Amino acid sequence: MQKITLLSRREVAPALFELCFTRPEDWIYEAGQFARIGMTLSEGDVFRAYSIASAPQSANLAFLIKSVTDGALSPKLCALNPGDTVLLDGDAQGNLLPARIAGDKDVWMMATGSGLAPFLAMLATPKALASFDRRLLVIGARTRAETDQLAAYAKEKAVVDVEIFTAASREEGTLTGRLPTLIESGDLEAAAKTTFSPEQSRILLCGNPDFIRATRAIFKAKGIVSPRLGKPGQLLVESLW
Repeated sequence: MQKITLLSRREVAPALFELCFTRPEDWIYEAGQFARIGMTLSEGDVFRAYSIASAPQSANLAFLIKSVTDGALSPKLCALNPGDTVLLDGDAQGNLLPARIAGDKDVWMMATGSGLAPFLAMLATPKALASFDRRLLVIGARTRAETDQLAAYAKEKAVVDVEIFTAASREEGTLTGRLPTLIESGDLEAAAKTTFSPEQSRILLCGNPDFIRATRAIFKAKGIVSPRLGKPGQLLVESLW
């Protein structure tokens, strides 16, 4: 376990903060992985896992953290000021790694809220998505203002070409509704002018458990499944909690 120091804090959408910390020397990770960070509170050391939003070649470590009102840790992290320190526990972990499902067609990165973080790291790492012909980022949130803010933030961080689609669940727009509904209805395929299939598609999901569960079931019905027991697959997931 070691300490890292906050360098900057930025609110990129309502209650959603980019926190940028110092990076320990020789602390290595891949785009798509997560780290456990925490603080010493009255009840002891409290840790949570957060996807890393910065590219592996970055000198610093960035995270995208939602300040949850009743959260044990996130409000305290998001209230830190530059110069404050937190704890970094162990090595990077996680298997949301594009190389596990590499292909030469479409790669879809689908996120809700702070689930955008690992895709920011990928889009800032040219080799991470180099095998794919098309890179499609889909961002779901409640309001159009939030999806627009997150899309602008993703464009700012990307160093590779990416097509961005946004869906607001509570406001009208080009795509309106929850992401699983838009996938099941075919509206997302129509917007992207492509189809979901095991041959054409590689899917990366990161978001809340309900989103993961519903979306995974829809893709399973289409024959798009996760690699398992040595069998190839087309779908990788990371749940936010």
